[in-house]
Amino acid sequence: MGAAIGGGLAGLTAVGTGLFGLRQAHLQLKHQESEAARQRRFESLTERRGPRSQAYAEFVAAGQDLIDALYGQEQEFHEQFQGLWEAIRKRRSTVAIAGPDFVVKAAGQFSDEVRSFRNDLAHGRISTNPLNEKHRLERRLDSFTQAARTALEDEGH
Repeated sequence: MGAAIGGGLAGLTAVGTGLFGLRQAHLQLKHQESEAARQRRFESLTERRGPRSQAYAEFVAAGQDLIDALYGQEQEFHEQFQGLWEAIRKRRSTVAIAGPDFVVKAAGQFSDEVRSFRNDLAHGRISTNPLNEKHRLERRLDSFTQAARTALEDEGH
């Protein structure tokens, strides 16, 4: 009888050890799947970082060109404005494709401010030198730059 009880306990121990091992294997598999998904996301972000960085830099440069033009002669600025506005619009479309949404939104807000600025100029609502209104544009361009930097620093965590 003792042998039967000993054999039964040994069997229960084996079953318990087997279940414990199975549980550990399941947890390890879940961890590996999670780690693999995180690695794929990181690699995807890394692959997109270069094109995004270029799109963001070109958009900022176009915006800065417009702001810098404000420091020139007022007549020259009015002559250059349309071309500068077109450069911003074209680069905004590249940012829209590169994403992510919060950067696209910031680019849209800057573009909207430039359009509003253009309308104010056209309708005489800016009666002094346009340079006096540059803060409107700088604030939005700074917001875009911060959003772009945040997107580029994302490492997929």
